[in-house]
Amino acid sequence: MGYVRDIMKKEIIAAKASDSVQQISKFLTEKKISNIPIINETGELVGIVSEQDIIRAMESEKFMTMTARDIMTTDIVVVKESDSLEHVAKIFTERPFRRLPVVKDNKVIGIVTRENIIKNFMSDYY
Repeated sequence: MGYVRDIMKKEIIAAKASDSVQQISKFLTEKKISNIPIINETGELVGIVSEQDIIRAMESEKFMTMTARDIMTTDIVVVKESDSLEHVAKIFTERPFRRLPVVKDNKVIGIVTRENIIKNFMSDYY
């Protein structure tokens, strides 16, 4: 079937924990992505901000002053480039994620999406 390294997107799109929720919201909508990895000063993955995190934050009176640090999910599901595509497909069927960070030494080296998995599995048909 293959491995994450065979299909992952290597273009790293990440934000900093100090970025405002407004900046992140704008970025997610402009790039048409559902979440973004949050990295620290040394490039290590410290969290993820999803559309759901932003919607949840909108309920707060402090929304306009919030940063990624305030709303990010820190219990992160990640995959490695050596993980099988079957393993990743299983995560996607069991969890509501659309995108997963691919990490090496706790640094984001890529992203794998549901679309990547579907295209790979269906590549024999189109």
